[in-house]
Amino acid sequence: LLSCSCLPDLREDDDPPCTAENKQVIERQCNVLKSDKFKVCHSLVNPDDFIEICIYDMCQYDGMKSALCDIVQVYVDTCKNHGITIKWRNSTFCPLPCPSRSHYKDCVSACPSTCSDIFASSLCEKTEECTEGCECDDNYVLSNGNCVPLSSCGCRDDDNNYYSVSSL
Repeated sequence: LLSCSCLPDLREDDDPPCTAENKQVIERQCNVLKSDKFKVCHSLVNPDDFIEICIYDMCQYDGMKSALCDIVQVYVDTCKNHGITIKWRNSTFCPLPCPSRSHYKDCVSACPSTCSDIFASSLCEKTEECTEGCECDDNYVLSNGNCVPLSSCGCRDDDNNYYSVSSL
């Protein structure tokens, strides 16, 4: 039998390196979690701990915006686990970077159209719930993780085998 025991962490918590001026700006940014956009979840998930972590991380990483976006994402995910969906990203606040020929949407199909199955999203959306993500632009579909023009897709034979353009 193997038994493990952990010793208590007796290290002192260190304050993150933040100037008073820097900390004010960071606190203002992290307090976005107290805004009306997130209010619908406050009674189920208290934002205070998330704000504290946000301030610590942003101070630690010199105000890095991705630290703010990461903690907001964790808060939103926690709310979602409680049945509350919050649409919070936009083109200026924590935009999700999308590859070329695609764009961010707060609700994309869990099974996007691809070269090998152009109708996947229309057949799937009725049963699957959507999630935020990147969607190929009009007249483009996914092929090996990239959005390609429909005209670049291959074809299927009588046995429903797919052949890419490069293999034809």
